[in-house]
Amino acid sequence: MPETLHPILVLDDEERVRGLLMDYLSECDEFELFGAGSGEEALEILRQRPAALCVVDLRLPGMDGVEFIGSAAAEKLCHHFLVHTGSVDFAVSQSLKDLGMVQKDVFYKPVDAAEILARIRTLLKQGD
Repeated sequence: MPETLHPILVLDDEERVRGLLMDYLSECDEFELFGAGSGEEALEILRQRPAALCVVDLRLPGMDGVEFIGSAAAEKLCHHFLVHTGSVDFAVSQSLKDLGMVQKDVFYKPVDAAEILARIRTLLKQGD
């Protein structure tokens, strides 16, 4: 087990989806996991414990996923972001590209969680 666990926040308003992804990632013993059901809740969590990476759903109650990413990045609460969405027409906007995101950071539901894990590991190896 690594000496320090990478803090990761999973933001999805569907509790089942959030729980399944968190359960899968918890099997790796590499991460300190946090879950949130809204962007506002996620920001509050991150203000207490910033994350190395956030996995973000787009369609959320209140603040949407893109707004959350912009806010979390502006407050320097998270270093890397992945989008996990059911919106098959979503493409990385210029504002997200400016934050370092690329199309490889977008996963369309349903997705094999192993693909998300592989991208998480790649981003965390790149550092901050």
